[in-house]
Amino acid sequence: MESRDVVIIGSGYGGTIPATRLAQAGMQVTVLERGPRFDTRDFVQSDRIRDLDRVLDIVLTSENVAFRTGKLVGGASINMDGAHFRMPQKSFLVRDRNGRPYWPAGFSRAMLDPYYARAEQMLRVRQLAWTEISRGGGMFAKMLAAAGASCERSRLNYTDCLHCGFCTQGCIYEKKISLLLSYIPVAEAAGAEFRPGCDVQTIEPMGTGYRVRYVLNGTAQEIFGQRVVVGAGGIHTPALLKRSTSLLTGLSPQVGENFNSNGEHPFVGILPPEFDDLSRYACFKGMENAGLMSFHWYDSDGITMHPGAGLEPSVLVSSLAAANHPVLPQRAWGMEYKRFAESVYPHRIIAFSVLGLADGHRAVTLQPSGKVDLVNRDRTAFDSYLDRVDRVLAQVSSTTGVTLLPVVPRKQAGTTSSHLLSACRMAETIDQGVVNPDGEVFGHPNLWICDASTVPYALAVNPAITISAIAERTSEKIVARG
Repeated sequence: MESRDVVIIGSGYGGTIPATRLAQAGMQVTVLERGPRFDTRDFVQSDRIRDLDRVLDIVLTSENVAFRTGKLVGGASINMDGAHFRMPQKSFLVRDRNGRPYWPAGFSRAMLDPYYARAEQMLRVRQLAWTEISRGGGMFAKMLAAAGASCERSRLNYTDCLHCGFCTQGCIYEKKISLLLSYIPVAEAAGAEFRPGCDVQTIEPMGTGYRVRYVLNGTAQEIFGQRVVVGAGGIHTPALLKRSTSLLTGLSPQVGENFNSNGEHPFVGILPPEFDDLSRYACFKGMENAGLMSFHWYDSDGITMHPGAGLEPSVLVSSLAAANHPVLPQRAWGMEYKRFAESVYPHRIIAFSVLGLADGHRAVTLQPSGKVDLVNRDRTAFDSYLDRVDRVLAQVSSTTGVTLLPVVPRKQAGTTSSHLLSACRMAETIDQGVVNPDGEVFGHPNLWICDASTVPYALAVNPAITISAIAERTSEKIVARG
């Protein structure tokens, strides 16, 4: 059986960053990635399902709702929209219904800022100039201004974006500085090996390290790691631990629980014809993150908003219909609806998402077949969050004349997210979480988790740079351990 100083499972932010830092420290590192490895020349500017399926993993639950994650070397850094906001200090201070802080003692913006800076330098994160904001962003800013609200330019890892609108599919122009263009070359230069096509099945203690079983090209394989770092993502990491429960005895009962979608809830706005000169605007043009972020309601309601692009006509098959509505047709089919779609697409549609300090509402489980699933938990607190969102957006709509509609019905809110947090959250004790504040699994020395699943609560901003900062810190702890 092969043996390594470190075996890492997953090559997104939570896998690649430790691979880089541990290889630089002189450790022998192998990264197992279930997906393929693509060069930027291999990406395709296409919205066809077969092309999206090459780079995106859609986790379809038993309730037929879907969560999105990356499935290739570089992980979600290939697909994400580029937003890299540091988490506001208030997000560190949120407490649960019993008054207990979600974040372990000592975690704060000040504590993470040096790690944020380290990751931002590698990923070349910067604040966009106003001249780089797309027309979609301009429409969003104008809507907020009409509502008496503010917004600011986003911090993204883009350079000279061409606004082609195919960010999710992978940037063929190398304008988005993903892990493929930042950490991975540094990791490989330091000797790390990235091994694609490896579907990890279980982790088993073996001496002072761990045996990792995986399938490569249909063949069962094993590799031993003196240290194992799991960075398989917010859904697949807890699923892997659940598959390994009989081997990793004494795991926290919190494995899979507390799944949190970061309050992500997408909306469509239908602009009134007199809103602006709309003839030069098309909703599908521009980078998928339109380059702005509004914190206007963050202090009062714990929510933020950011606009996007890449909106396809398929959104118009949603139930954008209501009886006796001054803008919407009475039904979402037939000639009336066809004429409605023609009148609003693509010049009168804007898209944006709300993020916020929302409680978890699902759990990652395994079906009897072994297939991963996400099941409902108590939604009471999450519904209270949605009440705040509805109130704010009703205010914006009434003061601006923009018709605002959720892309999915309220009962499915939180089910279209790519922000997959908290199902192996860090905590100070095993009854509260799965890993300790340094990222090491309770009761299992030298087994670490280093991805979105350890983030203990919603952030209200894109989690990418926070995941990266925590990964930098965890890597430092592993190196210090020796």
